[in-house]
Amino acid sequence: MQERSKCVVVGAGIGGLAVAAALAEAGIEVAVLEQADALTTVGAGLTVQPNAVLALQRLGLVGDLPDVARVLDSVTICDAAGRVLSALGPDEAAALRTAVGAPAWGLHRATLQQHLLAAAMARGVHVRTSAQVGAVDAAHATVTLVDGERISGDILIGADGLDSQVRAGVLGRHPPRYSGYTCWRGVSAEAEFTPDWAGEFWGEGRRFGGCGIDGDRWHWFAVVTTSAGGRDRLGAKSSVTRLVAGFPAKVRALVASTPEADIFRTDIYDRAPSDTWGTGPTTLLGDAAHAMTPNLGQGACQAIEDALVLRDRVVALGCTPAALREYETQRRPRANEVVARAAQFGRIAQWQAPVAVALRNTALRLTPSQVLSRQLRTSWTLPY
Repeated sequence: MQERSKCVVVGAGIGGLAVAAALAEAGIEVAVLEQADALTTVGAGLTVQPNAVLALQRLGLVGDLPDVARVLDSVTICDAAGRVLSALGPDEAAALRTAVGAPAWGLHRATLQQHLLAAAMARGVHVRTSAQVGAVDAAHATVTLVDGERISGDILIGADGLDSQVRAGVLGRHPPRYSGYTCWRGVSAEAEFTPDWAGEFWGEGRRFGGCGIDGDRWHWFAVVTTSAGGRDRLGAKSSVTRLVAGFPAKVRALVASTPEADIFRTDIYDRAPSDTWGTGPTTLLGDAAHAMTPNLGQGACQAIEDALVLRDRVVALGCTPAALREYETQRRPRANEVVARAAQFGRIAQWQAPVAVALRNTALRLTPSQVLSRQLRTSWTLPY
């Protein structure tokens, strides 16, 4: 009997688990190496936009997610006083959802990660925690753990995030680029927003936004332009409370209702688009390949798209370098374009100068909603 091909995936995030489950369903032996000691409930919310929903459907990984996810029926950008600058209303959102063939969902990141973990394990994927990679031999699809153990596969997929060890093995070690702003995220069970809310409020060098997510909760984020490495001397909640002073009352109430323990702060980084994602039997996926700022809500979505295309190419060509190069050729232009658009969106949203902010807001108000609809349709259409 012919041996099953073996794939080693480094990283048990959204992209790593999605590709592991997809390849296992195709009859490939898959081992996932995760440096964390356990896959615990961490993070906040995210949007699973229609392109990612369609990809999950193609991968057979939707399961019961439609029963738990919040369907997001509108998108609104307001100024810091709550005046609408740009909006996609429920009727337009419904028409767009029909056109692209799927809804947009709001989910807690942990809900999606645990869902994909269960699917991967049900398909026979071996997920190993406390497996920290110390070195990578990309030419031979081999990793060496910090305890000296060597693990090899027919192919190696680096899905280990912004500071990917596998990426360093392929491209060398280079620092990511700081966006110029930091972000606090939180989750609350109390809000004056509607369950299907998704939107943002733009001020001068500061921003607030979020969406409804599963479990009758609301995910929110607060962003401010500042130097990297800052700390919250009086706690994260105190910092965000000061940041949203002057924003609408329902914004301030959402922050006030969030427990301190459910708020965390991260500086926002991305990486410049790269023309190389892999070499030989090794490739990259998700943030390891195309780390982007979260401004378009496409980070996890693009990782799921990666999983779909990589699965399709491996099914067609086997666990071979040729399959990995075809995957990279198909995915790189779209993913790199999203990286660039997300960075540009963030720069504009974080403008600080009052004159520039006034011009930005006026331009948004004068832009027809059909333009927003066309932009979203391009992002939400799965081109594979």
